Amino acid sequence: MSQSVEIIQKKWRGPTLITPSVNRVLILGYAAWAVLAGLTVASAQMAGAYLSDPISAAYQDPYAIHPNGSYGFGGGNANGLIDRPIFDGQLLSSMFAAPRALFGPTDPFRGRMFLRGEYLGWQLDPMDTPPLVTTNPTGTPQNQSGYLGGFQTQTLFGGEVNDEFRSGFRVRGGWYVDASRYWAIGGDYYQLSSGGESFFASSTGSQILARPFYDIVGGRESAQLIGFPARVRGDVGIDATTKLRSFGVNLQADAINPPGHASQIANDCAREPRMDLIIGYRNINLEDQLSIRENLTALVPPGGTVNLRESFLTENQFHGIELGYVREIPFGRWWFETSGRIALGNNSQTVTIAGETQLIEAGVPETFTGGLYAQRTNIGTYERSRFAVVPELGATLGFHVTPRMSIAGGYSFVYISNVVRAGDQIDTDLNPGLIPVEDNPLTGPLRPRFIFRQTDFFAHGVTASVDFRF
Repeated sequence: MSQSVEIIQKKWRGPTLITPSVNRVLILGYAAWAVLAGLTVASAQMAGAYLSDPISAAYQDPYAIHPNGSYGFGGGNANGLIDRPIFDGQLLSSMFAAPRALFGPTDPFRGRMFLRGEYLGWQLDPMDTPPLVTTNPTGTPQNQSGYLGGFQTQTLFGGEVNDEFRSGFRVRGGWYVDASRYWAIGGDYYQLSSGGESFFASSTGSQILARPFYDIVGGRESAQLIGFPARVRGDVGIDATTKLRSFGVNLQADAINPPGHASQIANDCAREPRMDLIIGYRNINLEDQLSIRENLTALVPPGGTVNLRESFLTENQFHGIELGYVREIPFGRWWFETSGRIALGNNSQTVTIAGETQLIEAGVPETFTGGLYAQRTNIGTYERSRFAVVPELGATLGFHVTPRMSIAGGYSFVYISNVVRAGDQIDTDLNPGLIPVEDNPLTGPLRPRFIFRQTDFFAHGVTASVDFRF
């Protein structure tokens, strides 16, 4: 490959796994866990710390210590002073002892609300594209330049794209509708950053740069030249993006503990063994966009410039019923959670193809429908619906920092069947007579053409969360 071809390729709005920024995130994450662990250990050394502030009868310190040694309302002496250790010698009980309740036994609403905020560090299933930009060593004959399978032809852009690490967030929450925490209404929303890849290459006219295609009329590989010695100079840019977001609402019921069970911690903010069965609604939106732009200048008379733009957009909108479970097992201040869900429903697939070319000769611009891979034969918006299955798996290990708050880390996996991706919708079999300005009369097949091409999709990665119980 000629070393004078300027090539810029980068992943953007979504750091890769190997970038220094991700390393900094991981280091900060480890540091945060270390700090929290240090605070927990330090709290165990705070025995002897006392609080002696006057309080009114209407005020009750949630960290006051009952004579029985538990956190709760009340406490204090006859003068209205709290004269017991504020932490009872430690922020929490020993490392593997259960967290203490924050409220007294008469509060009917404690432990009824749950909320979790999660950081997502996920990797997405890449988008596949055909070879879109090629080059050859200087000196390659014009009739072999840029062709796939040609003399030392090298692909500069194409294959798997948008497979980088993405940051995102997820919020889960809900409300137990009864005091025994049997029935609950919940929901969640998650979204990943709109990352992607950006590519740019240019030629001053002394280097070979091309976009390959298959000439369906001549029955041979061919290419559109972007840069070739003494004939044309120009540049090409490609942007590929992927977006993923989802939300759901559900009704859940405890399959282990019956309604009204008399667990002594049924109203606490503490956890108890349970397995919730879930039924609800799931919505998922997956979008791809692949945009290509060219700017060419002819180096032979009569000259002129070409500005080309084309794009391929896909959207998948899934609506379905979701079934699943969430299993929670506490052990002291630790807890472990597994979940499995499957959503069954309809995926509305939409593909939009657009393209136009502007020719400027003698200073006079003229615009035509079509680019290279987007022509009047496939330009348009196409829609259809397909049945889809969306399973989701998760595992989380958590630790109580306070009775109301936990920190946790875990892993999640999501799969979506029967989706459309932008790169799959590109037809590289072309009738060269369609490339603006179109031949009149046109002979040969009407290609490129549009055919729905579907595949599957998955996303997976780690999670770091903060969990609250109120």
